[in-house]
Amino acid sequence: MDNHERGIEKEPGRLDTPLSEWKGSHRGDPRKLPRVVQKLKAGRRLTAEEKAELLWRIYELDQAARGRRDLTRTLLLLLFLALAGLGTYLLVTQPWIAGGILDLMYPVNS
Repeated sequence: MDNHERGIEKEPGRLDTPLSEWKGSHRGDPRKLPRVVQKLKAGRRLTAEEKAELLWRIYELDQAARGRRDLTRTLLLLLFLALAGLGTYLLVTQPWIAGGILDLMYPVNS
């Protein structure tokens, strides 16, 4: 791997993306993929260094995705708890809400 592929020295005319800047997507143009990924897609053998760099980049992308997923789950849980707390507060402090709910559940036949 050369310095451009590692992301150390970017060459302005090259189409391929440095591996360190690759976000894991194809973006429609296979020439813009990092050279290591192009070799992998073509079925050519990778050197041990290329395998290690590619595995590390995939690990980094996976960790970023897991972090986003965990943050989303946490925010959804907090939103649910806040809404449940607000509903409980209104139910306890506003008796007309509880009366309305009971009237809906058990209508009085008049």
